[in-house]
Amino acid sequence: MTDVPQRRARAKRSASFPTSSLPAPASTDRRSRSSRSGGRPAPAAPAVAPFATSPGAASTTERPKPGARASSRPAGDKRANGSGSVRLRGKTWTARLSLGEAGRPTFSLPTCRTEQEANARLEVLADLAGRLLAAGQIVLGLPLLEQAAAREGRALHDVRLAIEQLCKGEARARPSGEITFAEFAELVVSGRLAEQYPLHVKALRRPEPYRHKLNHVLDVLGPIPLPRLTLDHADRAISMLPAHLEASSRQGIAKFIHRILALATYPARIIANNPLPRGWIPKADDNKAKGSLYPDEDRRLMAAVDIPLSYRIYYGFLIREGMRADEAGRLEPSDLDLDRGAVVLDENKTDDPRAWALSPDVVRALRAYFAICPPKERVFIGPNGPLPGRSGAKNFRNHLRRAGIDRPELFETTQSRLNIRLHDTRATFITIKLANGRTETWISDRTGHKSSRQIHNYKRAARKVAELGLGDFAPLDEAIPELNGKGGPVGGSAPTSAGLEARSPSPSHDASLVRALPDRAPSAVDDDAGQAAGGNATATSDALGPRWAKPAARPAADRLEASEIVEVSSDPAASPQESWREF
Repeated sequence: MTDVPQRRARAKRSASFPTSSLPAPASTDRRSRSSRSGGRPAPAAPAVAPFATSPGAASTTERPKPGARASSRPAGDKRANGSGSVRLRGKTWTARLSLGEAGRPTFSLPTCRTEQEANARLEVLADLAGRLLAAGQIVLGLPLLEQAAAREGRALHDVRLAIEQLCKGEARARPSGEITFAEFAELVVSGRLAEQYPLHVKALRRPEPYRHKLNHVLDVLGPIPLPRLTLDHADRAISMLPAHLEASSRQGIAKFIHRILALATYPARIIANNPLPRGWIPKADDNKAKGSLYPDEDRRLMAAVDIPLSYRIYYGFLIREGMRADEAGRLEPSDLDLDRGAVVLDENKTDDPRAWALSPDVVRALRAYFAICPPKERVFIGPNGPLPGRSGAKNFRNHLRRAGIDRPELFETTQSRLNIRLHDTRATFITIKLANGRTETWISDRTGHKSSRQIHNYKRAARKVAELGLGDFAPLDEAIPELNGKGGPVGGSAPTSAGLEARSPSPSHDASLVRALPDRAPSAVDDDAGQAAGGNATATSDALGPRWAKPAARPAADRLEASEIVEVSSDPAASPQESWREF
């Protein structure tokens, strides 16, 4: 009986205890959080004997906290390595993964816009992380997982291959910070970056000039990892450029450095920001005077039969159509429609396809030229392949001298002037056509200039030509003697004196074609002789062969006509239009 009062007293005491003072059993969520954080699991709370409660006593069952998420895993289960979760931080989705000894890092998912895309990318990361964990390469493969989180398409495919090689032991993972400026620049120049990101990067048509630019700065910038490259490094590289480089060359090198770092920022995503600020590229004063030919000098060049015909038809085409030299050098016969007199230029420097109607005299000249020299893989073929070759400007100046053109400003390079280059045939075209009333639209259709400002730079020289009354170019089919039946063999190789007598056709010209050159110029003249002896001899052997072997004196009428040409071209008072009609 004594036990009954004791039991009643014990029941009263238990009923009077507040439920919040009772120790709560450790929840599954708390255990899972401790295991996911990498720490030791919290010790289990000691078991508490259940208290008997009488009717009306407070319940000892712990209620879930408001807003608490119920765990989807069974009680006592531990989150496995490689599983994770996604979260929206600001405007960017992120993913967290449990990676064993690599901890639980967070990966940014910049390409994901919705929660579904983020979860899909989380599954990809979990799969790749599981392979690295199984191979014991999770620490080395962590930078690759960061790249897999940020890349798409072909770039993501490349990361998968790298992880597979790492798991097989065939490769060593390199942190992204180890890629140097020289290594990434090679990806750009070689075109491999364009293959990886075809929508954002275009392959370089001619990589060699860009390799030459990089050679000036690789000693300074080459071994520096891209994430550690700073503005000071770039400034030092530019300051150590050779002193003989022009301002425009320095500007070109700086532009290419800036472009490489911009591509490393996007789409490669190797660095977060371009370390070179806006305005870092140095300015280049492009106010040097450039040379251009006058119409009478063009006639002299076209009439110089000792210069190979392939070069003269090439120069005449450039001067009369305004095309870039490299564009004309790559021109294929299929690009020309001589039946209708049109040209189509799809591939060019600015990637802006253009087409226009050729001048009628150029169409006639090309037809006559193809009858003598049938076209091959290119329209303009020299002795060493498509013109102009690597020494186009040098050959051009040598040919001008051989034609008797000796105006000093064409061959001088000073602080305020550049000697004439093959590219200046465009300047010649624009200047003469503006002087003869052609519109800027008509000119830009042929030259490909994007703005009126570029053409405006030639208006001052055009006004001078118009005031001097120098006229327009002679028709190309009449200016080249071989194409109008008044010249000697195709592309002679005899030396020419600087006087007018050497430029006028005469019987001595035909006789001199079979003699060797005793004092030939080293490079350009050798190419010219090869053109005369090689590509044209077979095509014209029937029509011109007898005159090569046994030169015959020309009729008196021909000699009289030749003397009239010299007199008209040397008379400053003569009208330019009359001179080419006489020709």
